[in-house]
Amino acid sequence: MVDVLLVSPTAAPGGSERALVGLATRLPDYRLTCRVLLLEHGPFEEWLGKANLAVDVIPMGRTRHLWRTAAVVTELRRRCQDVSVVVANQSKAQAIAGLAAVTTRTPCVWWQHGIPTRSPIELSAALLPSAAVVCGSTVAARAQKRLTPRRRVEQIAPGVDLTSIRRWSGTGATIREHYGLFGRPLVGIVARLQPGKGQELFLRAAALLATSIPRVRFLVIGGAVLGWEGDYPESLRRLAESLGIADRVTFTGHQDNVYPWFDALDVAVTASEGDAFGLVTVEALALGRPVVGVRSAGTAEILEDGYSGILVPPDEPDAMAQAIASILIDDALSSRLRSGAAERALWYSDATMAKQFADLIHDVAKLSPQPPSAKPSSR
Repeated sequence: MVDVLLVSPTAAPGGSERALVGLATRLPDYRLTCRVLLLEHGPFEEWLGKANLAVDVIPMGRTRHLWRTAAVVTELRRRCQDVSVVVANQSKAQAIAGLAAVTTRTPCVWWQHGIPTRSPIELSAALLPSAAVVCGSTVAARAQKRLTPRRRVEQIAPGVDLTSIRRWSGTGATIREHYGLFGRPLVGIVARLQPGKGQELFLRAAALLATSIPRVRFLVIGGAVLGWEGDYPESLRRLAESLGIADRVTFTGHQDNVYPWFDALDVAVTASEGDAFGLVTVEALALGRPVVGVRSAGTAEILEDGYSGILVPPDEPDAMAQAIASILIDDALSSRLRSGAAERALWYSDATMAKQFADLIHDVAKLSPQPPSAKPSSR
């Protein structure tokens, strides 16, 4: 019998998917067997395969195709009968897997990666019982409690494989060499190209920064991977052109491995205003990159202003440009932030995340607590 069935509605590359890989990889440390079930095919399958994780796919399509959704729920009901706990990754998974779990009386843990609103999908997910709802930040947990006031809400920050990420230290030199950027200050943002991720703010700050530090160059790292972004990627290129910095900005497209790109940067920027957590911020910290982040939601909880990064107000490109410039021109500040970043990253290891999840899973499933099979490293 499998202890945990991890259900993910998407197979596109993203932060919630990376966190799920880390959890599935680490749970066996706590003697919990697990399988991953995806509701679509995509790059996430390859990630899971590389991690040697057991994965099945039941393609569902759009939820408005009721006949297909019903078939998926029926199949999930069969899978639920052979597991102790279901972990529904994201609200869409809770709306589907939660329905299957309640009919088989299988405890379901809803892993809420966003800041919940009263949208149709969130309300649908909230209607279904869950043994607990896991949120990654205080702001998300408070919003979840407003949406589901009678539900158990736990705060567990997503974690990363720190040791694995740090092995990429020094690899950024190859990227700098390829683009002829040795000796130039390099600033970048890593995020999917979609509205709300902050690339417009980054480009406007870049235009201001380029006037004060002419040698600086910029990277926009990420692509349109969800399929509904429309002409947003092209609109960013037009914005760079209109700001007069098109020759200073490189749009890299989607990168399966962002760690060498992070390592190449002198300053990493996180500019999303709506992320409940922001795993890319932690990944930048793990590589000791000074981070300038927007003071909102999860980013403000991760970064310690002036110690592991610098926080700036939302929608203020001038403040962002000034913060980046202060790091580029002040070696002592840059060194302090690099040291603080590496230390802050220790708070967000996948080992810590998995331990907290394992305790929760044992509790909701009424399993006997098990010690880890081996002491987890802070990898």
